[in-house]
Amino acid sequence: MCKTDLKFMALAAGRTPHFTTIADFSSGNCDEMTSLFHKVLMICCQSGLVGKEHFAIDGCKLPSDASKEWSGKHKDLKKKSDKMKTSAQKIIDKHLANDSDKDPNSGDKRRELQTIDTLLKNADKIDEFLKNNEVKMGKGRRPSEVNSNITDNDSTKMTTSKGTIQGYNCQTAADELHQVVIYAEAVGVGSDQSALKPMIEGIRKNLSADVLDGGVLVTADTGYSSVINMENLYAEGINSVVPDNQFRQRDERIAGSETYQKHKELRKKTRNDKLKSDATAIPSSEFFVDIDAKTCVCPNGKQMMFQGDHFKGTRGNHIRFRGKISDCQSCPMQSRCMKKPIKDQGRQVSFYADYIETDSCLKLINKRIDSEQGRKDYGRRMWTIEPVLWKHNQQ
Repeated sequence: MCKTDLKFMALAAGRTPHFTTIADFSSGNCDEMTSLFHKVLMICCQSGLVGKEHFAIDGCKLPSDASKEWSGKHKDLKKKSDKMKTSAQKIIDKHLANDSDKDPNSGDKRRELQTIDTLLKNADKIDEFLKNNEVKMGKGRRPSEVNSNITDNDSTKMTTSKGTIQGYNCQTAADELHQVVIYAEAVGVGSDQSALKPMIEGIRKNLSADVLDGGVLVTADTGYSSVINMENLYAEGINSVVPDNQFRQRDERIAGSETYQKHKELRKKTRNDKLKSDATAIPSSEFFVDIDAKTCVCPNGKQMMFQGDHFKGTRGNHIRFRGKISDCQSCPMQSRCMKKPIKDQGRQVSFYADYIETDSCLKLINKRIDSEQGRKDYGRRMWTIEPVLWKHNQQ
């Protein structure tokens, strides 16, 4: 940019600093840059450039300098280290057995010694990382281990339209009036769902605690939709439009269009449809359930165990049953009923619990999204945040 963009050329006084110089400057002055950003934002507010009527949130995935080849769970990294040590030892053993008479200054000998040195250094690098870093856990109701990265452990491996990258999910919140960025943050999590709450907190932090009061609109795309996020938005009384991934199918204008049907057919051809693996499984509709009595009998006539009625899904609470492992192991219908071989539990089925009152917030939010005004409000999201991210991607 310091060679092609006049603004950057002027700021750099005609010099072209190396990217490491810029990186060191940025990482060493985080607090000062945060303060400067906030001061510029306050000037924009005083100048009438921030409308404070609609904030749109979105993210884009950008690669980092970290190599994705150095990513993995702790168990995988340990296995990689052991493999390097084994490879180095094999070369050493080969030397001792066959190359004792070889000239130590020959080209082949030097290359083999260099390979051994590289393998052992990389193995030591992995071992040092595993010793000094804890297991990296994901986010969600049931967090599990996610991939760590030796060169940049704050980054994460993400799948994008351009392939798999090692990088950051750059979250941005912009105001509608002049697309002024209100808050931005780079996170090492591929999913957008866990970023919604921090982004809302960031908007309040940079403007004011009550900036979202009085019906101020907040929009985000389907990637931010989750039961937890919807409950939080509803509990805080935020006027939001964050549609679930089924909202377009509920819109007759879109679901019945020729373009949508073509896109749907294309997706079926290009994706690995998981439903194909379920085609031979006996559906839950073949099980005999009594919602009021909380009982369920499988197609083979065996009573199933009640697991609870508190399980949440997109349509509300579900009631769940599980077969006894002894019944499933001896069942003649096992091959048609179970999708995978039995390990430590039997067949599990869930049913939508009509007798349980589903979360009113989900009903109200879906009703708001499916309304004419809700669709208009969601349409405002694109012209608010997409130009900001487009400019960022172009740079």
